[in-house]
Amino acid sequence: MKQTIATDESTGKPFSSAILAGGFVFVSGQGGLDPETGQVVSSDLKTQTLQTLENIQRILQEAHATLADVVKVNVYLKERSHYEEFNQVYGSYFAYPYPARTTIYCDLNFDILVEIDVIALSPKRVDNQ
Repeated sequence: MKQTIATDESTGKPFSSAILAGGFVFVSGQGGLDPETGQVVSSDLKTQTLQTLENIQRILQEAHATLADVVKVNVYLKERSHYEEFNQVYGSYFAYPYPARTTIYCDLNFDILVEIDVIALSPKRVDNQ
């Protein structure tokens, strides 16, 4: 059985921000967008990465999880040259043992420079919030 954790139905987009299934929280790709305005927070990678990780933390919190529960991360960077700068910010959010991670370089929507999706262990069911 799967359960939607976070979604914004007002967007009309055919996906949820997160789904709880099989003891895991699957968080859809998040970027450096302000959750209130939907606008890109900045044109620099550091600020966008900070906002992206904050967005993920907020969604995980709704599922009673934290970044410490994350077991897999997929990172999408617009520019290969951003790899080291990204790692500096990323490393300040995750501790050893680090989640498994894949990094892909590609074009991204909304002129964002980074997008991240994660899979986290669900510390408890959220059926009775």
